[in-house]
Amino acid sequence: MMAENKRESMKLEIGSCLDAALSQLTHIWNEIGICEEQRQERQTVVMHHLRNLLQEMVDEEQEMSNRLKQSVDKCQCELKTLVQELGEEHVKPDEGLTILQLEKLLRSQVDSLSKVKQQRLDYLKSLKETEQALCDALCVTPHYIPTGIVPTQKDLDKLKEHIESLTSEKANRQSIFSSTKKEIVSLFENLEQGPNTSFEREVLCEEEDTFQLSLANLEALKQLRNDLEITEKENEILAHELYDKIKSLWKRLRIDEAEKEEFQMTHQGHRPKTIQFLKEELQRLNELKKQNLKKVIEEMREELTSWWNKCFFSLEQRQTFTAAYDDEFTEELLESHDLEVARMKAYYEENEEILECIKKREDMWKKMLEFERNANDPSRFFSRGCNLLQEEKTRKKINKELPKLEQKLSERIARYEEEKGKAFLVDGCRFMDYVQAQWVAHEQEKLIQKEMRMKNKQKQTQEEMTFGSKPSTPSAKRRFMGTPNKTPSKKLRGMNGTVAPSPKSFASSTLMPSPSPLRRPPRGNTTNHSKTPNRLRNPARVQRRALMDKNTQDTVLSATTLSSGSIHAHANLSIASTCSSYSDFTRALNSTKTLNKRSSAIPQSPSNQNRYYSRVAYI
Repeated sequence: MMAENKRESMKLEIGSCLDAALSQLTHIWNEIGICEEQRQERQTVVMHHLRNLLQEMVDEEQEMSNRLKQSVDKCQCELKTLVQELGEEHVKPDEGLTILQLEKLLRSQVDSLSKVKQQRLDYLKSLKETEQALCDALCVTPHYIPTGIVPTQKDLDKLKEHIESLTSEKANRQSIFSSTKKEIVSLFENLEQGPNTSFEREVLCEEEDTFQLSLANLEALKQLRNDLEITEKENEILAHELYDKIKSLWKRLRIDEAEKEEFQMTHQGHRPKTIQFLKEELQRLNELKKQNLKKVIEEMREELTSWWNKCFFSLEQRQTFTAAYDDEFTEELLESHDLEVARMKAYYEENEEILECIKKREDMWKKMLEFERNANDPSRFFSRGCNLLQEEKTRKKINKELPKLEQKLSERIARYEEEKGKAFLVDGCRFMDYVQAQWVAHEQEKLIQKEMRMKNKQKQTQEEMTFGSKPSTPSAKRRFMGTPNKTPSKKLRGMNGTVAPSPKSFASSTLMPSPSPLRRPPRGNTTNHSKTPNRLRNPARVQRRALMDKNTQDTVLSATTLSSGSIHAHANLSIASTCSSYSDFTRALNSTKTLNKRSSAIPQSPSNQNRYYSRVAYI
């Protein structure tokens, strides 16, 4: 409505202006005196000019409208393209906008998206330059982004992540390169050599930034380091072997300690120069060894014996090396001994675990036997400082661990035999046979000792039945409560000064005491020799006589038993221990001159001698 009013107002204003202009033209024409025809022509020209002007104005406005429409179409196309390239969401303009408003809105949107496009392209260019530098350093393929298009934000984020991963990979490879280079430099110094190839020179002489950190170069770098390490390890092993040989020759040739210490102080490590000195020293010692073949071979035989012992070789296995018994000392004999020592050393190193376990088992076995021997020794209860509880704990521990160790060894040796396909020998036989033989021998020895104890006990019983029992009280007997500290100074002594036990103590300390002097028959002549005394008619004495008749030929009294029982205090009283027959026994009785003996002593009178003969016959 307002536009319509403005239009009407414009018409009125144009009409008034046209009327005023026509009025002025008519006045001018009148003043000039232009005729009617000319006036009509001039009016036609005015109308023509007015129409042309208005048409030009309309055409110009129409052209502007067309330009605006074209601009709108262009902006819409550009906006659509930018939206597609940038991956943005298209926003439709509001309805009811004029062409001018629409063109202005679309142009602003196009300008904004164009700036975003340019920013992305610039950022992409910067990222691609950074990526290309990293890819050149790492020798890897760049991240693919199609050319000629605007990257989306997602593409840019992926490229950025790729660049970050390349940066991290470069830092990691650079660290590996730096550390490996340091190791290589150190290895070259230890090997006393310099770079020989172009790659080695590039690694050692060029700047680290110029080195391409490709996987192939890093792998070649690691291979170079490994080769140098292998060479150094070989030198170390060689130096160690040379030192072992040198020390072995030092020991065999008995080189002075000061000379050895000086050489070791000045030739340490395993550099080539040191190895050369070691080779020269070994050559010198070999020359000395050739000059002292006999001495060296004998020492090598001692060393070989030590290895044989460590490996538990039997005599048959040792005798297979016949060179150990050859007396012709030649270089060939020395070489054969060197090979045998090396073979035994290799055998020990190969089976060190098994052999150490066998040695441990042997030590435990010896301890077990020692504890069993100590258990049978009664004197250990009276020894000062004895620790019976600790001994018992140790014995139980050994008895518990010994079977476990034997079982472990059996399983380990079984695996060895299965892997090697041959038997593992200990003292010439398989391990379990060796262990079983030891246990069998141990049981037999225990049976033999038991039988010996039984025989000794029977022998002691027989002697006690014959001559009377010995005192059971030990010489170092501990005093009981109420026992006086001092013994009487006056004791019964024999003719030679030996102390004879009192009848009271002798009777109380023996199981079967000899007849007391109080019950000895009176000295004097007796006429009744045919009648057997009543005390000899005891059945027990008859049994003792039968035992005596059975064992007369085998019984020989030991000096220890007689002395401990105080039967013979003097050498001339050891009648039974020196007589092999009854006639010798009677001659010894006739030669006896000593008086004041116990009931076992023989009186001098013939009647007493005959009575004693009769008593001995029953006993």
